[in-house]
Parts: sequence; structure tokens; C-alpha cells
Amino acid sequence: MTLAERLATFAAALEFDQLPADVVASARLRVLDIVGLALAASTYDFARAVVAAVSEGGPCTVIGTARTASAAGAALVNGTLAHGLDFDDTHAVSITHASAVVVPSALAVGEREGASGRDVIAAIVAGYEAIARLGMAAPGAFHARGWDATAVCGPFAAALAAGKLLRLDARGLTHALGLAGSFASGLMEFLEDGSGVKRLHAGWAAHAGVLAATLAAGGASGPASVLEGRFGFYRTFVGTAPVAEVFDTLGRAWETPRIGFKPYPCCHLNHAYIDCVVRLRQEHHLEPDAIVDVECHVPAGEVPIVCEPRAAKLRPRTTYEAQFSLPFAVAAALIDGRVGLGTFTAARLADEGLLGLAARVRHVVDPVLCSRRSVQRTRISASRGFGTNANVRGIPVDSH
Repeated sequence: MTLAERLATFAAALEFDQLPADVVASARLRVLDIVGLALAASTYDFARAVVAAVSEGGPCTVIGTARTASAAGAALVNGTLAHGLDFDDTHAVSITHASAVVVPSALAVGEREGASGRDVIAAIVAGYEAIARLGMAAPGAFHARGWDATAVCGPFAAALAAGKLLRLDARGLTHALGLAGSFASGLMEFLEDGSGVKRLHAGWAAHAGVLAATLAAGGASGPASVLEGRFGFYRTFVGTAPVAEVFDTLGRAWETPRIGFKPYPCCHLNHAYIDCVVRLRQEHHLEPDAIVDVECHVPAGEVPIVCEPRAAKLRPRTTYEAQFSLPFAVAAALIDGRVGLGTFTAARLADEGLLGLAARVRHVVDPVLCSRRSVQRTRISASRGFGTNANVRGIPVDSH
């Protein structure tokens, strides 16, 4: 079987009663997380823009509003809201924001089809297991080529979740995956000017997956070799064949519980360093004005995302750009002792005390830090004549 056929066969056969208890518990909690995040985001300016872009009327709920929409339209809005605050969960190895894609697509189609909660959870888990493996099959390669892994892997996962709720068989789900491959998109170019388009990536992936599954249910076809084929997903997007072995554990090893909840509303690559400086601040009673230098040891692959270009990271032009700035996040954590939604506001962008401390935060590339499960280090020098340092395991996926 092709990789798409393997994913489709797994998803078609998956039943709620087959799921381990911890997988079910994890999926249920993630639904609550996503609904809460979407509600929180529904009052922001970007929410109004995406809501206005979707035609009103349909069987599906648009979270945080009195509006309804089509399943694809609701998936677009709700996925954007779920991802919009950059507070949604992350599967660290695949570098994908699984829930913001999979949950909105499953909830929309489930609502339209009158599906049971058990069926919706089974569909969500099928999507989680798919998106994790799709990213794991080319770890870090999508971002290295300028693709957002959530955006490009997401349509496949959403198509499986939606197609399962449409009761497509393995053949139908394979066609849905084949169609989703032509809908996959999402560039990392937003990093160049801090524009907010990435907020739409999860919503677009959810929308694309719902559309692909709906088209497949109507008889549209897509290539079964969409993932590993000569002109398929991996060779086109990353230029190499996928690591197919990660698909061998479908149904035996579960990635769903390994998706990490975010403790901070910013790029997850910043989180280990925030943990470090918060710990150091507490242990050594550090005053921001006494801090001379902060040194963060960073894996090379993360530098273009949260450390460079340095001028933009030191003085973010937009709140979204600030969420992808390691110096800004570290400085805010040292000043406030925490990082929350209030950290990334227009007022904080103009806070010269915060920006001044951010200018004293620097990074060094550490060749040892090649794994997202490896220990990351932060060192702070203070004017009182001592240096402090801490090691924190970067994004401990089983606890965050």
C-alpha cells in the first residue's frame, strides 16, 4: 500500500472502543482547550476579518459569535481562532499545531452530520495520529524549506478526520488525501515583516481538509501516491523521500498524548528559555536593571525563526512578530516573571525598559542541541558580580 492508503486504512478501521483510555482523555481535553482558545480569540481584530470572509448561514457553529456557516466555512474561522493567539498545542517532533487543524474540522463536520461524541473523538484521534507522522516523516525539513508544517501537513489530517465522519471507506479516504495534497500550502514568509497570515494557516488547513473529504464523498479522485510519489508531497515540498518507518506504528504507538499543551502564548521554540529565565529570576531574586547579559544556547534550525534577523527580533514591529522573538519573550519573562497574553500588546512593543533588556539577550548556536528533547541552556550575568545558569529540557512534550 502507498502511505496514503496506509493512513486511510488505519483511519477507516479506527473505532472509539479501540482507543486507549489516556488517548481518549487527551483528545477530550484538547477539544476543551481549542474551544476555549477560539472563544478568547473571538474578540481580536483578526477574528473580525476572517468571520467577515465567510458566508453566513449553514448548519455549523462559528465559535464566539451568533453566526453559523457551512462546515468548510466554520472550519476556516474556528481553526484560525484556535491558532490565532499562538497558544494552541504543539507536537514537538513534527513541529505541527495539531489541534487547531483537526478539532475544528471534526467539530464542523460532526455537527453537520449529527455525529456522536464518540465518533468525533475517534475522528480527531485519526487526524492527530496522521498529522504527527506526516511531520515526523521529514523532521524539521518543512521549516528549513520555508513551509509551515502545520499548514502543509494539516489538510491531510483534516481530510481524514472529516472523511471519517462522512463515513468514507478506505478507498474514499485515500481519494480525500490525494485531493488534500493539492490544497496544501502555507509559507513562513510572515517572519519577514510580522504580518499575521500564519494565524490563518490552521484554519485554511482545516477548511481544505473538509473540502477534500466532501469532494471525495461526491466522487472526486486524488492520487494514492500523493505522499511519496514522483511528484508527490515530500519530493515536491522538501526534495526527499519521507521516512516511511514512522507510519509503521499506526495503531500501536499513540502520538496523541505526546502533543504538548502550551504554557505561553508564543512560538513554542521560545518556551524552554522562558522556563529557564523564570527559574533563574526566582532563585536569584534578579532585578531587570542589574542584568548585564543573557546568553541562550539555541539549535541552529531555530535561529531563523526566533533569533534572526536580529534587528527585527529586538524591536518587533507587530505583536505577532513579538511572539516569534526570543529576545522579546526572554526580556518580558525577566521583567514580569511570566509570559501571557498581556505580554504581546502594542503597549509592550513601545516599552523601552523591555526593549532595552531584550537588546542584552543574545543567542549562540549550540551544535549539541540537535534534538527537540535535548536540554537547552540559558546563562544570565548580573552587575552584582555573579553569573547564573539553568538547564531546562526544551518543550517537555509530556508535561506542557
